Amino acid sequence: MAQALRPGQPQGFGRRQSLGQPIQLGRTTSETDIQTAIEAVYRQLLNRVPLAAERLSDSESQFRNGQLTVAEFVAVVAASDLFQQRLNRLAPLRTAAAAHLALLGRAAQPAESSRFLALRTSRGLAAAIEDLLNGADYAAAFGQDTVPYVRGLATSDGVPLVTVNRTAALYGGNAGLTPSPKGAI
Repeated sequence: MAQALRPGQPQGFGRRQSLGQPIQLGRTTSETDIQTAIEAVYRQLLNRVPLAAERLSDSESQFRNGQLTVAEFVAVVAASDLFQQRLNRLAPLRTAAAAHLALLGRAAQPAESSRFLALRTSRGLAAAIEDLLNGADYAAAFGQDTVPYVRGLATSDGVPLVTVNRTAALYGGNAGLTPSPKGAI
């Protein structure tokens, strides 16, 4: 009990230090910045950097050449088989949670999960993902230049505290919301 009352950093804030910092690309960026952004997009959406054979080389090249913005590159990765397969291996509610965490950086509110699941049922997973990417929340949070990141661990205006708590529960680093191989516990 004495340790819990000790002044200093509150207990739950240690996890925030493991979160990456927002990556925003401007007009003049170095190859290192671009490579960092590419890897951050893969980590955010896939929870890993893909193997050489799995990488979206053409899209990466277009991104490097300035033909794609960060948001467009995110959309390409979100439409890729790797991301679609990751989500398809999850139960429907976990799919909605994983998609919101990966693309919006926070847990879904109940109405958002319902909308995602309704779109997924009626028009397919790709349409539900596209709806998230084209939404006002994505545009306000990340715009065209910022790589999505887990942002839902901080309180902000208009976001219920329960969403912050759900984000904290969902976020588990690279192991969070990734389906385990069959037979694994």
